[in-house]
Amino acid sequence: MTLDIRPLTRGFCAEVAGYDFSTPPEKVPVDEIRAAMNTYGALVFRGSPPTDEQHVAFSKLFGAIEKGTLIKVAGVEKRRLKHLELVDVGNLDFEGNIYPRGHRRMLFRKGDRLWHVDMSFMDNRATYSMLVGHEVPPEGGDTEFADARAAYDALPAGMKTLVDGLTAEHSVWHSRVLAGFPEPTAQELASRPPARHALAHAREGSERRSLYIASHASHIVGWPIDLGRDLIASLLKFATQPRFVYRHQWRQGDLVMWDNLATLHRGTDFDDHIHRRDVRRATCREREIVDSDASYA
Repeated sequence: MTLDIRPLTRGFCAEVAGYDFSTPPEKVPVDEIRAAMNTYGALVFRGSPPTDEQHVAFSKLFGAIEKGTLIKVAGVEKRRLKHLELVDVGNLDFEGNIYPRGHRRMLFRKGDRLWHVDMSFMDNRATYSMLVGHEVPPEGGDTEFADARAAYDALPAGMKTLVDGLTAEHSVWHSRVLAGFPEPTAQELASRPPARHALAHAREGSERRSLYIASHASHIVGWPIDLGRDLIASLLKFATQPRFVYRHQWRQGDLVMWDNLATLHRGTDFDDHIHRRDVRRATCREREIVDSDASYA
């Protein structure tokens, strides 16, 4: 199989047209997809939409897959999706109804509308994410992606020297509170403690450095809190300028794959108490998942 790759912007994001997710795993051009990801940072697969089973099987070709409940949100007791490998990031409850306005689950999901990278709050970070749009709203609900490699390249030399020596602490609860989520409960806090990562890095297999920042980044280790947060905010503003951003308008059945170690992303607003949005994500990790860093640990 040869991929039909069509760039969507210059050097960032591309469409893979006519991809068939019924392709047997042994015939999937994994190396070609990895090479395209290294070039573009994000790929939009359009063609025959994958089933949940095909979504999971495709994702497993690219690394260890997150499985289970990553974060405990009070008031959400049941899963809607059968496959533990799929993260439910829509606005539907386990019976398929839209969550009511003000539900704690929907307040939590508001954090997805801040610029972030998936799972930066984990020691064992996310690499590729694969998100499928099963049901998309008639307007709004787009996803924006920012090229963290191009942003790093564009930094002044002095700023590169500064960020290359810094570490940030990341907490999912920091970003949620920023987005208006209530103060987390003790059970919620215990379900996902913070993690620390370099503020800039080179992804394995790539010669390009990129910023590794997100709304989850709560402070710079060893710096006064306010000063570190000012730097993080400044870098986020710089990295998400329009010149670095691609906005994806969803079509039903799209699978969008992106590299969390080279990009940032965020959801955009829509009437989430009126329009249905069913989107499901599989997420690969940097290394094999063991008990100490499993979602269910």
